[in-house]
Amino acid sequence: MRTLLALWLIGCAGSYPKTTVEAELDVAPFSAPQPAKLAVRAAAPILAAPAPASAARAVDAPFAADLHSVRFTTNTAVRAEPSATATRLGVIGKGARARATAALPPGDGCAKRWIAIAPRGWACEASLEPSPDEPTAPSTVSLHAEDEPELGAYGAVRGRDTQVYASRDDVRAGDGHAIGTASVRMLGVTVIDDTRYWVTAAGLIEERAIAQMSPSKFHGVPVDDGMLHVAWAHAHGKPREPVVLRGAPGAKAEVTGELSPRARVSVKEVSADGHWVRVTDTDWAARADLRVASVAAPPPGTGADERWFDVDRDEQILVAYEGTRPVYATLVSTGKWDRPTPEEIGRVASKLRTADMTSTKVDVYSVADVPWTMFYDNNFALHTSYWHDGFGDVRSHGCVNLAPRDARILYQWSSPDVPPGWIAVYGDAQSPGSLVRVRSHDVPEPAFRGYAKALHDQTTTVATR
Repeated sequence: MRTLLALWLIGCAGSYPKTTVEAELDVAPFSAPQPAKLAVRAAAPILAAPAPASAARAVDAPFAADLHSVRFTTNTAVRAEPSATATRLGVIGKGARARATAALPPGDGCAKRWIAIAPRGWACEASLEPSPDEPTAPSTVSLHAEDEPELGAYGAVRGRDTQVYASRDDVRAGDGHAIGTASVRMLGVTVIDDTRYWVTAAGLIEERAIAQMSPSKFHGVPVDDGMLHVAWAHAHGKPREPVVLRGAPGAKAEVTGELSPRARVSVKEVSADGHWVRVTDTDWAARADLRVASVAAPPPGTGADERWFDVDRDEQILVAYEGTRPVYATLVSTGKWDRPTPEEIGRVASKLRTADMTSTKVDVYSVADVPWTMFYDNNFALHTSYWHDGFGDVRSHGCVNLAPRDARILYQWSSPDVPPGWIAVYGDAQSPGSLVRVRSHDVPEPAFRGYAKALHDQTTTVATR
């Protein structure tokens, strides 16, 4: 049976009441269509360092020297301590391999030994087996990645009365139920009585009732020189139309050309009144027809090389920073006017390889297998949006939507780091998640909230002692 990650994301609509994120984490890597079942609750970040394993328990070499790793036979929670009740550091995926560094005798909720794995954490031997193979290789995704992510096939279910079935027998018996408004990911295709069905996490759905999606190919740009002079064409009030270029800064100047929607340009000069931007040696565009990235000072207490995100809600632009240096910029989609993304300073508390997002209030919807999701304040997250190509405009229910390539790049770049083979990871005192600042013209200096506030207050208190 497939692992279900049911993240009940009521909070991705900013106007909804907050609830605790209850996660049956769909921690399946894309390459594993039918992983084993594991229920994992989205844990709160750890603000204190975990204590070392008890010295009273003898630590042994885990396996013979010719066994180079352990292979996980199911999605497995990695614990900060050798105990089934210890804080989760993350989840390592079925089929992943890690180097074993130590072993402790059975106990504390594990019928077999506790195995310490690199780079951190403990797992029960019942969910792994020794392997002669080397550990899973680390990802090589960088800010300069140019390849498109392989997302698989997604589709939107047509019609609220479309039926979903648990089995082939149920299809033949007509024993299904309406799936409602939903997007699904195809895990396979099966033919039943000459009719094609998608095999999905929800069940079997008739193929002709699904409109297949084409995820956006849009992506941002790395900033190599630390100079943020990038902008995108976005005609004021008509974002799908070209932007007019003129030979001088003025509405009556000669028309010299046009920019296609979302064309990326360099900001070379701004007119004295701030209303025009020179984008080539001779061409000017109205400032109102551009989404312009701007350098912003980091939040108080940010480290010199700390990785963090700045989201400009007015421009619909996200800039990734290392300390004061911008390193990546892209267009995003934040919450619509009735469900705005709150201005705040949060911190990535958990990163999930995939997440199912479901709302049961106001707008009832179910969105399957959302890749590269980073929760930074309760239910609010930075995450892939494979269902629209409206980046640069407000579109979401409160979360910060990213194009697929951007989401994959920033997921790998940000903190906490994701060890090879891990499909969920949580921030802790040793690996705190990246700061996420969402600001606007009305609220240029938002307050710290949640995990970010707790860690900021703790750090400030220590510094003033």
